[in-house]
Amino acid sequence: MKLFINIITIISLFVEPIISIDVCTNVQCKCNHHFTNVYCDSKGWTSLNTIEFPSRVRTLTLINNKLKFDTTDDRSKIENLTSLLDLSLNQNPIEIIPPFNNSKIRSISLQDTSITSVKFPSTYLNLFLETISLSNNKIHTIDENDFIALKNSIVKRLHIDSASLSTIHRNAFIPLIQLQSLSLKNNQLKSCEFLSTFRLLSSIKLDGNRFTSLPQELLLKRNINYFFRQNLISIIDESSPLYTWLKNNYTNNKIYLANNSFDCCRSLWFIRFLNTSSHFVGDASSLTCATPSNYAGKKLIELNPDEMNCGGVLPNGTWWTTGRIIAVVIGGSAFILTSIVIIVIMTRRQRVRSGYTEIGGIDDPSPNTALLSSSNEPPFPPYGEDNDAVSTYSTAPSRNTVGSHITSVSTAGGIPANDDNQI
Repeated sequence: MKLFINIITIISLFVEPIISIDVCTNVQCKCNHHFTNVYCDSKGWTSLNTIEFPSRVRTLTLINNKLKFDTTDDRSKIENLTSLLDLSLNQNPIEIIPPFNNSKIRSISLQDTSITSVKFPSTYLNLFLETISLSNNKIHTIDENDFIALKNSIVKRLHIDSASLSTIHRNAFIPLIQLQSLSLKNNQLKSCEFLSTFRLLSSIKLDGNRFTSLPQELLLKRNINYFFRQNLISIIDESSPLYTWLKNNYTNNKIYLANNSFDCCRSLWFIRFLNTSSHFVGDASSLTCATPSNYAGKKLIELNPDEMNCGGVLPNGTWWTTGRIIAVVIGGSAFILTSIVIIVIMTRRQRVRSGYTEIGGIDDPSPNTALLSSSNEPPFPPYGEDNDAVSTYSTAPSRNTVGSHITSVSTAGGIPANDDNQI
C-alpha cells in the first residue's frame, strides 16, 4: 500500500505541470455552473502568463486589473478562446486598442483605460464585432480613418461617452455601414456633420454636450430617436428642423430635450408646437422654462403662448401674424398722414387770422379793393414824414417788413386793417 502511494506521488509530479487548472476549477474567479461566464475582476494581475481560462468561456471580464496586452503571450490567451463572444477589459492601463485576432468576438469593452485614440489595428479586418464601448477615455478627436479596419465588421452599437470628444471628422463613421445605435454622451461636441453619413442609424445620443441649437443635420434622416438632453439649447423657433418635421409629417422621428434651459418668451413657436404636435418630443411633459423669471419652472406644455406676458418680446407665430403686422403698419401710416394734413390746415388758418397776406395777391380774392373804403381819413396814422410809404399791396423790400407794418395798421375807429370783411 505504501508503495502504491509513492508511485501516485511520483506520477503527480510529472503530470501536474502538464495538466493546467483553470481559474474556475481552482476558484480564482467567479464562474457560472457551466464555466461559460467567467469574472476575474480586481485580481491585480499584470500578466496572463500563468492564467488559464476554461475553453468553453463565452463571456470573460478582466475589469480593474493591471493588464496592458502589449505582449503576444497575453493576447494569445484571449485569441485561443475559440468560444469567446464578449470581452470586457475596463479599468486596465491599456494605452492602445489591443490588436486581437479572434474572429469569434462580438463585443469588446475598453472603458476607463489609458487609450487616447480610437484607431483600430488592421487585425480587426478579420473580426466581426457588433458592439464596441470606448467610454470614459481621453480621446478628444476622432479622425477620418480611425475605423477603417472595421469596414468588414458588422458593428451595430458604438459607445464613446465621457471621452472628452470635441472634434469628429464628418467621414469618420463611413466604414460602419451597419451602425444602428451611436452614443456620444457627456462630451464637448457643438456640431454633428457626421450624421449625414449613416444609412441604418436609429438612435443617436448627444446628451450632455454643448449644442446651443438643434443642428440642421436633423433634417437629413428619418425614423431616428435623437437625444439632446442637458445641452445649452435655450431657443427653439420655426427655423429649427422641427418645423420641417411638422411640415413633412416625419411622424417616426422623435427627439428628447429634457434639462435644457429654455427661454420661453423667445420659444413661443416651440410652445405652440408642443401644444399641437407633442408626439415628436419624447419627454415633452418634462420640459420647463428657465427664463424669464416669471415663467421659470413652468412646464412648456401647460403654457398658452397667446396669453403669455413677455414684456415687448415679439411672439413668434402667435398673435403677430403677417396680416396683422401689415394692418398695423397701414393703420399707423394713415394716422400719421391724417395728422400732417390737419396740422397744415390749422397752420394756414392761423396765418390768415394773424394778418398775413401772400405777396403777389395769390391768396387775396380782391387785390384792387381799398382796405378802408368808407373812411375819408387816411387809412394809416402818420408814419414818419411820408404816409404813402406803406401800402398793403405795395412791393416791400422783404416779407418781414410788410408783416411788421400790417400788424400796426388800424382804422380811425380802431378796427384792424385786416378785418375779415375787407379781405
